[in-house]
Amino acid sequence: MIKKERINELDVFRSFAIMAVVAIHATSQTLAATINTSSYYPFLFMNVFSKFAVPVFIFLSGFVLFYNYIDRPLDGATFKKFYTKRLLYILVPYFMFSAFYYALQLYRKKEMDLPFLQILRQFGVHLLKGTAHTHLYYVVIMIQLYVLFPLLLLLFQKQRKLLPWLAIIGFGIQWIFVYLYKYGFHLPQAGVVPQGIRNLPLPKGSIVLSYMAFFLFGAAIAVYYSRLKDWLIMTSKGFLSAKGIVWIILWLAWVVVGTIHVGLYYQLNTTGTSVNTLWYEFVWDIHSMLSAIVLMQLSFLLYRRGGQLLRRGLSSIGACSFGIFLLHPFLLFLYRKWVFHGGSLQYVGYIFLEWLVALVVSWIIVHLFFKYAKWSWIFFGSIPAMPKKQTINRRKENLKS
Repeated sequence: MIKKERINELDVFRSFAIMAVVAIHATSQTLAATINTSSYYPFLFMNVFSKFAVPVFIFLSGFVLFYNYIDRPLDGATFKKFYTKRLLYILVPYFMFSAFYYALQLYRKKEMDLPFLQILRQFGVHLLKGTAHTHLYYVVIMIQLYVLFPLLLLLFQKQRKLLPWLAIIGFGIQWIFVYLYKYGFHLPQAGVVPQGIRNLPLPKGSIVLSYMAFFLFGAAIAVYYSRLKDWLIMTSKGFLSAKGIVWIILWLAWVVVGTIHVGLYYQLNTTGTSVNTLWYEFVWDIHSMLSAIVLMQLSFLLYRRGGQLLRRGLSSIGACSFGIFLLHPFLLFLYRKWVFHGGSLQYVGYIFLEWLVALVVSWIIVHLFFKYAKWSWIFFGSIPAMPKKQTINRRKENLKS
């Protein structure tokens, strides 16, 4: 078995995804604060357009896992190593930050004097459901993916004839679940309130089946990466060929579908217009999938054509993305202690600074922990391996040739 080359551009991809996550959280309270003002619309667009964040992270997980394991025998040693790494570098930081945010929640609600057993019981529920803070549901999704992944891998390794259908299988699994959740095991009827499968231990957005389209779409790109690579990497030569037309259509579709996504959200949540939520979810799916490809293309472009400072900065943010994800809500909490005074233009600056502080300060903290503290994995996960200089130099030489 030949070990596959590490795709360093994926760290740049992660940096864009985490920027979108922080953008969603930085503008979340702003929507309610500006709903009857002209500032509402740009903040709404920024917030909703960025909702591709979690799907593209899940897409990336599918890509990385299948890229690394699809041709690797799933023996006992591989299985053990896979789960040992996930238990250490995902579950331990998740436990630590769940405890931290739950304690912060008790402090804010002035409930620190609750009986210890009640606190322990509540924390256990939050831990199982990923509700110690609003963003931690993502880790619960990832844990479910890691449980399912060996089974999916074994299936597709033994039934390789299914590999060309990976993306369609994922889309089918997700939408069967979405339909059943909304309508249950019967056809919808006019004037009848849908009775879907709502009595589940987790909310719909915390159940892995809600994201299988993105996970297996990433898996499909990984399996056929060697064939698709020339279409993912944008070059000036490629723009002069048929690829250029495809790339332009792809990026225009991304903007158009993303704008429709924002419009449907506005209709559903602001105007009260009656829109079937399945249409909204379908458009969100397509926007997220287009986002995954566009961000991958942009990542390749900036890693190869951007300056060294930009490449290293984005790669570092991406490598620290899990730690940034865990830490940034606390920085938002601290930032919002600063009460804003000023007009609408100053308010835009205030929100932009909120996003910047949450992203950059958390990045600096995580980066310094990784650099100077060997035990940093306890809080922020696996210490990243940055690309070797010879790899970067080799890629520069390839570009020149």
